[in-house]
Amino acid sequence: MTLAWNQDSVANWSMTEQSPCTIFKAQNVAEILEALATARMQGLSVIAHGAGHSYTDAALNTNGVIIDVTDMRRILSWDPEQGIMQVEPGVTLRDIVRVAPADGWWPAVTPSTADATIGGCVAMNVNGKNAWKYGSFGEHLLSLTMLLASGQMLALSPMNDPELFRAVVGSAGLLGIITSITLQLRRIPSGSVDVLVRPAASLSEILTIFQEEQSADYIEAWVDGFAGGRSLGRGIVTCAKYRDAGDGNSVQPQMFPVSDRLKEECARCIGKMGRPAVKSGVRIANSVLYWWSKWWGKKVIRQRSLFQSTYYPPAMFTGYRTLLPQGTETFQAFVPRSQAEVLFKEIIRCSQENHFMPLWCVIKQHRQEPFLLSYQVDGFSLEVNYQIVPQTAQRLRKMLWELMNLVIVAGGRFYLAKDSLLTNTLYRRSVGDATVETFLQLKQVYDPEMLFQSNLFRRVFQASLQ
Repeated sequence: MTLAWNQDSVANWSMTEQSPCTIFKAQNVAEILEALATARMQGLSVIAHGAGHSYTDAALNTNGVIIDVTDMRRILSWDPEQGIMQVEPGVTLRDIVRVAPADGWWPAVTPSTADATIGGCVAMNVNGKNAWKYGSFGEHLLSLTMLLASGQMLALSPMNDPELFRAVVGSAGLLGIITSITLQLRRIPSGSVDVLVRPAASLSEILTIFQEEQSADYIEAWVDGFAGGRSLGRGIVTCAKYRDAGDGNSVQPQMFPVSDRLKEECARCIGKMGRPAVKSGVRIANSVLYWWSKWWGKKVIRQRSLFQSTYYPPAMFTGYRTLLPQGTETFQAFVPRSQAEVLFKEIIRCSQENHFMPLWCVIKQHRQEPFLLSYQVDGFSLEVNYQIVPQTAQRLRKMLWELMNLVIVAGGRFYLAKDSLLTNTLYRRSVGDATVETFLQLKQVYDPEMLFQSNLFRRVFQASLQ
């Protein structure tokens, strides 16, 4: 077999970093093994790469090798009676929801894009709008197989070698390459949800609504990052509940009749036109959205398909990248519920005072999870996204490092799939030295050559000056 190596550069999802590397597209385990052997002979490090939806450098490997596993996308088995599916790592959530909903099943936990690979969901241990009820993606895995640098294949599960299983989930691919995943899906009554939009005049009211709507299946809050003074923290809480099974709605996802290519072209044109007035446009849109929800949308229940309610359309991401060609810096803080209101106010207030207006902010509720590199806490997260302007980028980073210190003091944590500014020192302070040392000891056992590396590994797990 002759491997096809491609010299190229890869960018992270938020376009804040590009990485020159050697890319190899693997179609099976044998090709992964040959790629590992070739990389070892050339003295190059390796990291697996899926659809590339991490905001950070988790799957970037400057001057190293990236093994693209997106061609490994077979559904290996499907049990429609028990809702158990075994897949290769390149299978996407979209692939799953083309099959499972017809039998009354849906991924128990899912991020907001249907095009994330299942291998990526495991590697970053993603969360969703039901995190306070169903935790993270890894909590619904029955087993997985992982290829070590030595060529040994390990079968892991919560019952078989639970310590290593809990370390692999959320490890950003740094212990080995996942080659198959068996997951338990969740039974759903229909393919539609009732969506309730509730306006909130403050952060306090947003958190109160979360508590009042605990019977919902999904909850997420949008916060107007431009609103200050008495309106600081105002926003909208969106609550979704499954419709009853007898409502006649199919559980099959509803697709739009307009082609994805046409929608993406339209989004690209709109994005280009909106570049000159990004902040003013977002400010106006935020105000209109809030007041619309307050006066016309309040307490009105709307029916939507589960697919449309769960996933953003690909055209939205196309428009985002066109509108913001320099990318965005994402800051997401996971903090205990007792600290959430005060700390979230301080994050928004500090951003406004430093003239870094958040383009969009999202609040979710979470619970603790059992994995070694866990980032969720029993509380809430605030995700804040800023436009990157080269002239002020360093000042923005300095402000965010200061906010990270506040989060750590409050007992908070950060998500490796979204926070690109974490350093070794900050990460150790947030999760504890013992956690990092345990992970590095496991890496020494299962990857003694340190073959599996990424930019994230060198930034977060190796010494830094910050």
